[in-house]
Amino acid sequence: PIPVLIAVIPNIIAVESAWHAMQAKLSLREQGGLTDGVRHTLRVQPGIDRIVDGLRDHRRTNLISTVLIGISFSMVLLATATKSGTVAWNLALLVAVMTGFIYTFHAQYTNLGVKQLGDRFPNLVLHAPTHHQTQLGSILGDLLSAHLDPDLELEWNNWKTKFNQSLMPGYDKKQALERLLYVLYLHNLGEVTDADVRNEFSSFMLKGKLEAILYEQDSDFNWRTLQRLIAHAKAWQPSAFNLLDRLQIDLLSGKPEISRAKWRMDVALDEMCVGGATNLFIVLNNQTFDKRNVTVEVLVPNGEPETRTHRFELAACPPPRNPLQLSSKNDEDCLDWLPRYLQKGVVLWMNIAWNRSFYGKTNIQVVLRDEEGIVLESKVLTTEVSRKTSNALRKRMLRLESARKIGEMDIPTST
Repeated sequence: PIPVLIAVIPNIIAVESAWHAMQAKLSLREQGGLTDGVRHTLRVQPGIDRIVDGLRDHRRTNLISTVLIGISFSMVLLATATKSGTVAWNLALLVAVMTGFIYTFHAQYTNLGVKQLGDRFPNLVLHAPTHHQTQLGSILGDLLSAHLDPDLELEWNNWKTKFNQSLMPGYDKKQALERLLYVLYLHNLGEVTDADVRNEFSSFMLKGKLEAILYEQDSDFNWRTLQRLIAHAKAWQPSAFNLLDRLQIDLLSGKPEISRAKWRMDVALDEMCVGGATNLFIVLNNQTFDKRNVTVEVLVPNGEPETRTHRFELAACPPPRNPLQLSSKNDEDCLDWLPRYLQKGVVLWMNIAWNRSFYGKTNIQVVLRDEEGIVLESKVLTTEVSRKTSNALRKRMLRLESARKIGEMDIPTST
């Protein structure tokens, strides 16, 4: 029985602890018993039902594991009490072996889910961004926020209030947050050093406030956990970060597309659309010196719906005329330009779906028109619509697990 207990008991304890901790947290929020002292009814917030269902699935998984191990162990005991070579003895061993194999595959299939129960943010991995704005104010800030579970989002809002209070006078709060996240994103990619990050932070944040904002190991939001949350959002929406990377390349290279064109439209879509649905991201900038009204039309053959139209008034956003450096002490650099450039443009996050009978390769067309309906630019994307989800979900789980490890790394020193 000891191997049986070793196999099952830790998982049961982990799941039951997570379940009761979540219920206690929801009750405390309803009573206003946490940090802000304000009552929050999280049970009706979008996404909570998915988290509850996820924990219930873990409990069902443990029940299945317990039943399989119990049957296998019982059959072994029955075989030891039965005369060897008899039909009952053979059947008991056969059932024991079969249930043992089934349990092995079951344990391997659910192993990643069990690992996630020890997460610092226990509900984060169970949450999915089912509700979000179509038009984002920024890529990193709004994407990160959209992928937080409702409880963690409350803590995020409290942290943003402290962050805003740590800024030097005159800095735009949204651009400063985007800049902070962008620098941490580049640091995680290895494109900037610890010293570069510290110098960048000191350029727009009050020195005495940095320690509490980014360097406290026990804080929910610090240098490493912010990097983890960025990587978490990237694990869900890798195509959105392709837009960010391509814009950075354009700014660094000074390509004609960014320095001379009147418009810059970039679109991104996953190569594989799982379950007949995906996310389309569009970044649009008016690079003239005057405000312009434009229309973005998205055509999705066999889609639901097949056509979507969005109209905007785009602020003027003249691009840099020369290539930028990634980081510069004396001149404007990419770290200055990119958050400002994105804020003056439009970032769209659209859910795309196909009818249930459709699968296979397909195209999506994004058309940009002016006020008179004249086509200014058009892009065609190719993707594979798949109805199978298991393989893609497992790959995402692995990406989420990699993101989690970032948050467990040591925080760089503040000096």
